[in-house]
Amino acid sequence: MAVLAVVLLIFSVVYRVSQRPYGFERFERIGGVALPADSERARAYLDGGRAFLGRATGAGGYELRAVDSDKPGVALWTNTGLSDVETFRSARGMVQVTGMPDAAGHRRITLLNANNGVPFAAFDVESADRWALVGKYFVRYVGATHRLSITDVGTGKPMADLDQPGGAASWWLTDNWSGQQVPTSTAGEPLDEALTVDPHIVRATADRGLEVVGLSGGHVLGAGTGLAEPGDLVYPYENQIFVAPSRAGFELRAYDRTRLGKAEWAWTSPDAQARPLFVTSCGEERICVGEEHFLTQLDTATGQVEFRVAAERPSQAVAVGDRVMLRTATADGVTETLLDSAGRAVHSWPGKRAARLDEGSYLLLPSVPPAGAYAWMGVDAEHGTARTLGDVDARPDSCTWSHTYLACATAGEFSFYRIRAPWYSI
Repeated sequence: MAVLAVVLLIFSVVYRVSQRPYGFERFERIGGVALPADSERARAYLDGGRAFLGRATGAGGYELRAVDSDKPGVALWTNTGLSDVETFRSARGMVQVTGMPDAAGHRRITLLNANNGVPFAAFDVESADRWALVGKYFVRYVGATHRLSITDVGTGKPMADLDQPGGAASWWLTDNWSGQQVPTSTAGEPLDEALTVDPHIVRATADRGLEVVGLSGGHVLGAGTGLAEPGDLVYPYENQIFVAPSRAGFELRAYDRTRLGKAEWAWTSPDAQARPLFVTSCGEERICVGEEHFLTQLDTATGQVEFRVAAERPSQAVAVGDRVMLRTATADGVTETLLDSAGRAVHSWPGKRAARLDEGSYLLLPSVPPAGAYAWMGVDAEHGTARTLGDVDARPDSCTWSHTYLACATAGEFSFYRIRAPWYSI
């Protein structure tokens, strides 16, 4: 056990070091994979040192292949047996393939082995359903029956089947700090799975209650009543649950997820007319609350205000280290502003959208990409400096990026670029 603990500690340190920025370089082209002219819905998805490339081939057909990011010209495997695919992503040694809905709203979720592309599980869902793949568990709310089911995807074994009359929006995944280290899209969606995934969900129960459910067997970790009304913001993060009523003059409450009988602390917005727009992690042991005209950062343990800054219609607060990239609305679109740990504005970029690249840097793209090639920028969060990394002619939603690589579906090919050399080669 002692040896295992040492190995895990070393792995954790190496992983954290490998994610830290050490200076941008201009995009270095690695190579490409031919993309036939009749391809549709082409996109790439990075998974460590490999990438998954997908394209619709016509008549409902779809080709998905895996390649080495350093040698993309050679396919590791190719699957041409898929059909009517809407999108895909990788997760925990799997590729989750989401099918397009048919006329009745039915669609299929297929899981492939990421090492060989062979399907090993499938789930049929409907338009009224809501589902998520959490580690090795497939969690599904069934709209027709108002049931919440948990299935082990490896064995197909049902782990729990719960009555969920509150509807599709009455359960929540648990976020953690590890999840705040992964790259994100410009919409704030994670482009990789966190190193550690919390195997618990929170669900609404009768009498305005909340219940913390373990995915490994459906056991209840904590429960309480009188905690949240329908429509309230509920944000499970680490070992806490944050609840913000949707009414004006709201009070944000923090609960220990194992002891939901009494709030650990509460914070009330100074603005009696304010309503919460979002609650999210925005730093290690920090939580951010967006209101119509302000952003407030609080200490998760005590509820102490770290800073409260004016922010017009904030829509996103993405942390790297102790800094936060804040997105606000402007007359011309959106503006990204980098805040330091005290909430001071370090730099602003009007007309841009930021995406977290790693633990200390962002990508910066035009909020409305122009036709043709355009500049991709990198932001060093510690110093607040930005530099142009190169010009790429691709839609951001057809691209994927990581600490090291960028892969995009461009005109005629999937193009691969290196953002940084591996840290251990420096």
